[in-house]
Amino acid sequence: MKISYNWLQNYFEEKLPSPEKISEAIVFHAFEVEEVYKVGDDTIFDIKILPDRAHDCLSHWGIAKELSAIFDLKIKDENYKIFEP
Repeated sequence: MKISYNWLQNYFEEKLPSPEKISEAIVFHAFEVEEVYKVGDDTIFDIKILPDRAHDCLSHWGIAKELSAIFDLKIKDENYKIFEP
């Protein structure tokens, strides 16, 4: 599953940790990060979502909720804007 760092940031008011810290945290708490690479000014995570977690993590929203739990970050209480590059 390809996940955009910039798109994830849209779910939080606070600045997310660096892509390196996010990748490390995801590996130690939830999933395998197969690749992290840059596309323009964005960082893309290629995350291997396990079948037993597909129902809640096969989306940016699901990964944002996972990061919220890992880093104790509050998710915005509002309607979310669609990410446009």
